[in-house]
Amino acid sequence: MEPIEIFFMFFLNALPIIFLAIPIPFIYKRLIGKLYLRVFLGIVIFFLVYWVLPITFQTNIDPKELQLHPQEQENIFMAFFFIFTHMISLIGYFFQYPFATLTFIFLVGPLLSFLILWRKLRKEPGNMRDKLADLTYEFKKSPSDMIKEGLIKSDWSEEKQLIKLLIVLLPISLYLLSVIIKLLGLENIDLTTGTTTMGWFVEILFVYIATLLLGIHLVYSSKISFKGVYIGEKLREDTFRSLFQVGTPISLLSILLFLADPNTNHVFILYFFAYFMMGAIIFILFHKIFQPIAILIFIKLIDLWKRTKTKKKKIDWTNWYIPLIIGVGGCLIFLIIYHFLINPLQVGIMISKEYFDELLLKADISYGNVIFLEDMLRLDLLNIINTFILIFSVILFAYLFARSMQFIKKIAITSFIFLGIVILISIMIWFLGLYPPINFALEDYWITGSPAYFSLFDKDIYTIRTVLFKVNLGEFRLLVIVAIPFTFTRYIFNLLIWGLILYYLNKIFIIKNVSKEGDIIERISFSRTSEFPRYDAYITDLYRYLVVKTPESEIKEEKIEEREEVKELLEKIKDNKFLKEIRPTDKEEMQRFYFTLKYLFYNGKISFWIPEFTYTYEKVELQGLYVIYSDGRDLFSYNFKGVDYADSGLIAGMFTAITAFIKEATKSSELLKTIDHGDIKILLEYGKYTFSALFIKGKQSLENRGILKEFVEWFEEKHKLHLLDWSGALHPFRDSNDKVEEIFKEEEE
Repeated sequence: MEPIEIFFMFFLNALPIIFLAIPIPFIYKRLIGKLYLRVFLGIVIFFLVYWVLPITFQTNIDPKELQLHPQEQENIFMAFFFIFTHMISLIGYFFQYPFATLTFIFLVGPLLSFLILWRKLRKEPGNMRDKLADLTYEFKKSPSDMIKEGLIKSDWSEEKQLIKLLIVLLPISLYLLSVIIKLLGLENIDLTTGTTTMGWFVEILFVYIATLLLGIHLVYSSKISFKGVYIGEKLREDTFRSLFQVGTPISLLSILLFLADPNTNHVFILYFFAYFMMGAIIFILFHKIFQPIAILIFIKLIDLWKRTKTKKKKIDWTNWYIPLIIGVGGCLIFLIIYHFLINPLQVGIMISKEYFDELLLKADISYGNVIFLEDMLRLDLLNIINTFILIFSVILFAYLFARSMQFIKKIAITSFIFLGIVILISIMIWFLGLYPPINFALEDYWITGSPAYFSLFDKDIYTIRTVLFKVNLGEFRLLVIVAIPFTFTRYIFNLLIWGLILYYLNKIFIIKNVSKEGDIIERISFSRTSEFPRYDAYITDLYRYLVVKTPESEIKEEKIEEREEVKELLEKIKDNKFLKEIRPTDKEEMQRFYFTLKYLFYNGKISFWIPEFTYTYEKVELQGLYVIYSDGRDLFSYNFKGVDYADSGLIAGMFTAITAFIKEATKSSELLKTIDHGDIKILLEYGKYTFSALFIKGKQSLENRGILKEFVEWFEEKHKLHLLDWSGALHPFRDSNDKVEEIFKEEEE
């Protein structure tokens, strides 16, 4: 092919992508624009690596002519329809990442995080029950709010750190891959005509690496605290430092050894590098979208672990049959839609079973007979339908899983019943020779692109056609065994994680502190439930319901004259009361009160909330707060309850001297976080321009450090202009007292 022909081929096939880019300048500043940009960038990198790059490996193969039928010789619509159908097929194949590949990473990642945390706690002194009592965590915002905040903020620092680590892990992965290649005797692998099992395995290898990396990262990003210190902060720093310091030289050495090996297949190495980077970039682009639900799963695992170690709670099996019925109903809906709508479309495209088998042969890159443009068009349409089946099944069963969760409210029970019946029915349908809701079959083909052309108005129009590489799974059982954890679970994990996303996406969370014996505080995270409690759950307080009065701004405008008892009840619950606290004890009164609550609930006057997470911590006595400029000068101080330790300037100098001494003595780059002096502890938090010290009396916890961090962030944002080049004037910071009282008020009560 001439350079001009190659350029024209890429331009012609990139036309749909150019059209996709048109809306970006108009919607970029909005939330939908931020999300659209990430999806668009993912499609572009996927197009370049998965469809265009393989063409560079096929320079020894002449582009295949796609012939036109006589009536199509001057049909320009047919040509453009093929190009756009081919691009839609590509986009559909790209969407298998968020609907099939990334879901595995973001579901298994929290499981690995849990194992890392368990191993970390085992090394700490004391019994596990006491150690779990010192483990605290929070989930204050809904996943949708976290996603919106992450997208609008456009802060890529977290993603940059992850991409650096993936780049460091790339050569190590490459060396691991080379060992596998030698073990299997595939040194002379040919990507164009030989086996493509290794290409299929490369995808799975990346998934495992990304899952391991996410498992380490989640311990940090979830803000899990042990004895008031973020347990993942040091763990992630140490792990990442080790990877950078140790992994980088090993990576460089492995590359040199690999390139020096005369048996190295450099073409395959180039492909692996490109695919790895494509997977890494797509993983990074979707990271902020999937991370909130991954954190939620991780915290749920920890909360379940704590509850099993402290007290046994009776499991509610009252509505066990509902997810069972919903699961069976979902399978019936899928079978009806597939066999009466989707399957006829497939049959219409394939015409016959014999034609389908022939189409698979024509899609092989080495096929030497005549191929019509219509054949490749039908193949792309089949790929689009297969992608639609995947996305449709995921959305359908994820929605039904979320509906089941509304009745059961327990992830473990819902998963066991709902997924159990769907898996069982899928296996039965598969044995009957029908298309199941969950497909457990291993992939037989690996889809990519190959250069082709067709003649229109006596001009050769170069394009890219879809080709299928046969994956010879039976030939390399080692790869199949290694791939089993991914290939046999990803479609199940799709339903589970998307079901949790649909259920929790717009869940609103509130925090309530409950005083226990002594200075112990129980901190409970509640989420709002959309169903009114059943009577048996109401009288037993099965879910420890919290009753919350709806703010006046959210109540419908029409005014209804309420009974006196209703007004008293609304006044009583204005500060959020547990149902148990306001429920009458008399049986008849209890029943009447139930219908009163029902009336208020369905009129939007009250809402019911159920606990999602709970933990205890020791209440502390706040003593003093000091804000210090990075050069050691004091900026602001606040004394709680009239306690005054010393001059703020003296304290600022003391901290500057201590931190400098510790850095010099330990040769450590880590910042001093806590100073323990008997019953007084000093918590330190650092910002860009300042650091703050909080004096407390008692046991430090996540709450103390969390509110201090919140204040530091507010202080620097509020006074950013003064802090950029501070002249020494203190008057701009004097208005911070009100904010201190607002942020730290909850701790003082």
